[in-house]
Amino acid sequence: MKTKQLVFTALLLAMCIVFQSLKGVSVYLTGSAVNALLVIATLAAGTSSGVMIALLTPMIAYFMGQTPILQLVPVMVFVIMLGNLTLVLLASRGRKEKLMAWLALGAMLKAVVLWLLVWYGVLTLFGAAVPEKMVGVVKTTFSITQFITAAIGCVIAFVIHTRTRHLYFAEQKN
Repeated sequence: MKTKQLVFTALLLAMCIVFQSLKGVSVYLTGSAVNALLVIATLAAGTSSGVMIALLTPMIAYFMGQTPILQLVPVMVFVIMLGNLTLVLLASRGRKEKLMAWLALGAMLKAVVLWLLVWYGVLTLFGAAVPEKMVGVVKTTFSITQFITAAIGCVIAFVIHTRTRHLYFAEQKN
């Protein structure tokens, strides 16, 4: 990764951290912003940039301690990483053609990946660690809410992309 790409990736990661610190404001604000930044990183600086942010943001969220489910079931960090990677890899695929279609598919598949892993993996194996009153919230958050925030993030990223793509670093090798 070139220096400019690395600096741009670090800047986007810092923006993600700022939005993650606003978790108490609205999951729709936080989630949409982080998803937009994942896609922007992928489109502007390359797949490796998107992957780096996709992997780091769940770990940072865990250490920030603002997401109760991550504190109760730390394996959720890896589940969120997989959801983020799904979105990033499909956004990367769309860099060459039909970007909006790939972003729409990415938003849907991210939600499906999280839904399957949370409902049928995490809650099945680690459900005893989750208080009964949180189970419904966790199920909704890692299915419908993830789709909504990923879709909003993709729309935001698409609009920004169409207006700024001439500024990108990685037109592109990765």
